[in-house]
Amino acid sequence: MVSKLTFKNDKPKKRKRDKAGEVDDQDDIYRSKTSSSSQTQKTQQGHEDHKDNDEGWVNAKTKDDLNGPCMFILNDSPPLCMASDGSGKIFSTVIKSYDPSNVQQVFVLGNIVQSEKYTLKSYLGKYFTVSKYGICEATSEAIGPEQELAIERKETGDGWVMTSAWDKYLCLSPNDVRCDSESAGFKETLMIRVQAKFRKRPSKTIDESQRKIHTRELEDKVGAPLDYETIKMLKKSFRDGRLNEAILDVKEKMKTDHRC
Repeated sequence: MVSKLTFKNDKPKKRKRDKAGEVDDQDDIYRSKTSSSSQTQKTQQGHEDHKDNDEGWVNAKTKDDLNGPCMFILNDSPPLCMASDGSGKIFSTVIKSYDPSNVQQVFVLGNIVQSEKYTLKSYLGKYFTVSKYGICEATSEAIGPEQELAIERKETGDGWVMTSAWDKYLCLSPNDVRCDSESAGFKETLMIRVQAKFRKRPSKTIDESQRKIHTRELEDKVGAPLDYETIKMLKKSFRDGRLNEAILDVKEKMKTDHRC
């Protein structure tokens, strides 16, 4: 194709930009900014959700939750909370919120090593102690039988019960906190509130149908080196969910071959 002739003194003509093209470019820029802003908001929201999951106070659901700072609440009307003062006296106090309003309402739960028993510390670091007469106080510096508590989830309903070394139940009432009840009723059934960040998260289980099995693992299960065809067959059996049967077949075949 022959190009248009040009001369030395000709001025170059300015190209007229298509207005529609300008609009398209502006739309592209707007969409790019909007997408970036949306992605940033999602990321920030994800951080906030994770932050919310790790902050605040929540109800203990399992024994794995019984760890660190906690509150013991009787879900009455009005609700009562167990507390301690500077002298180690244990008492009940009316609360307006299920989160602590002062340090006196907070105890620290600890698990005794090689035992299913627990200890409680007051905000002053003194151990919660129960005498054989059911008197509760937080004055001990060391752990002994009087400082050991059993904490169990009730079989029916929502709540926990605590028993002392004397097999008596902890009871909260508007006037007192004692540990001399013979049975677990309403006043002995407590709500335990814990800090979310101290809860133990359940570990994610691996879906066997999704994971891969390696040759070394197969040889360990069979107890002998394997050839390519056998490995291929066993991996297919693993995907089909019948690995154990296939391994038994391989072992039986090996025994037969060995006799021959």
